[in-house]
Amino acid sequence: MRWPGRVAFALCIVLWARTGNAQGGDAYPIGLDLVKRCNALNHPPANATEVDPELEQDYGYCLGFLVGYLSGFAARDVGGNEALFCPPESAKIRDFLDAIQAWLVEHPEGLDQLGAYVAGAAFRWKFPCPSR
Repeated sequence: MRWPGRVAFALCIVLWARTGNAQGGDAYPIGLDLVKRCNALNHPPANATEVDPELEQDYGYCLGFLVGYLSGFAARDVGGNEALFCPPESAKIRDFLDAIQAWLVEHPEGLDQLGAYVAGAAFRWKFPCPSR
């Protein structure tokens, strides 16, 4: 594992260890937080004059969470032997959101679990890596 992967992995371990029990909130969202905030992506405003500030904040939060989570895995060899999930090159952010929502429908117990766990489980479920 190269140094960016080690740093990202170490950071994940530190954050995971500090969370203890999943409590939710902006810093450590649970599955239910992701459903609520990412629902904003399903309701784009008809025009710029109709933007609800809370909806706009949720929209930004959800995109930030997804891009941040995916970027963390991109910092390591996602396509290598250590890949946890293998999305197609054509995957869009919307595909990852759809994966989280679909996984939570299949696994409602995830609503009370840490968002990082939910995202990882959903992405492994939706984008499994080919057998090695």
